[in-house]
Amino acid sequence: MEKLLSSVLLKNKAGRKMKFCAVSFSVFLALSCAGNKDTGEAAVSMERLYAEKGRPVSVRRLEAEDFSVYLKYPTVVYAASESTAYASLSDVVRKISAQVGDTVKQDEIIVSFSADNQSLRQAALAAESALAAFKRIEALFENNDISRQDYDSIRTQYEIAKANFKAADDTVYVKAPIAGTITRINVRPTENVRPGTPLFTISGRNGYEARFYVSAAEIDRIRAGARAFIKDPSLNIEGRVTQVSLTMDSQKQAFPVSAFFETTSGKLVSGMGVDLSVETYRNEKAIVLSRSELLETADGPTAFVAVENTARQTAIRAGHEQGLRIEITGGLEEGDLLISGGIQNLAPDAKINIVAETGLLAAAGR
Repeated sequence: MEKLLSSVLLKNKAGRKMKFCAVSFSVFLALSCAGNKDTGEAAVSMERLYAEKGRPVSVRRLEAEDFSVYLKYPTVVYAASESTAYASLSDVVRKISAQVGDTVKQDEIIVSFSADNQSLRQAALAAESALAAFKRIEALFENNDISRQDYDSIRTQYEIAKANFKAADDTVYVKAPIAGTITRINVRPTENVRPGTPLFTISGRNGYEARFYVSAAEIDRIRAGARAFIKDPSLNIEGRVTQVSLTMDSQKQAFPVSAFFETTSGKLVSGMGVDLSVETYRNEKAIVLSRSELLETADGPTAFVAVENTARQTAIRAGHEQGLRIEITGGLEEGDLLISGGIQNLAPDAKINIVAETGLLAAAGR
């Protein structure tokens, strides 16, 4: 009796569970059908709107522009004219008259050693004595009291003494060998130096030179005279390629190339690392599209042009590329009204509704 009662209860429970699942599924199915119906009706409404008003697109008027292709290389720039002064004696640095970043003139005193240097004092006395002797002999020569030979001999002795004094003076008072900017000072006051110790370096103000290395696959694209650029958030300097080597560097397995930048910009410093771009191709009157303005088809790339309120699809020929910008060599002309936005859902000869007109290459993010 108990077993029979348990069996009846289990059957009733299972029946209720199956009934609940059936009701739940029916509700879900009804809701799903209602949702699909709403979505389908919305899609039909949008298609009806597009058929009446046209698909919304943005356009831009094509204009010829300057288009270039570049190769980029990391390099270091150095002053085209740079000179380092060295100590010529063993002494103590007494004074430094400039600091890094100062602009100095040629022969301006930068580093001074001991003023009582024995060699300098002896050279000064010898030059003074030679000058006095030369003045006496010069007066006698003007009165025809001595021969030309004697006059030339005393004058030569004076010139030698004067040159010796200048050499001694340059040794004690080290001067700027060229005009420019001090880029390095290697010593400090009270420091002991010896002959050959580097004292300071001056970079000339006539420009900077960069040397970089180009692979065998790219060397044919680099030409002497090509434009070169140094660009970063604070620099925009244009130069020229000055030399292209035809011999590969055996260690770097690349070809050395030099570029010159004629600039006095204080933001460019000798020894500074930069990214250098070399122009390998240029078209000053190119039609240029962004990659997002093209559609790839089985027959090649195409673009849409707005003709009144219709989207005309046209095949195009692509030329050089630089990043996302593509040179167009055929299929489009200056003055065409290019459909630049909303082309993904366009069909050939579809009706369009122009909602925006962008500027030159605004769609390309230039």
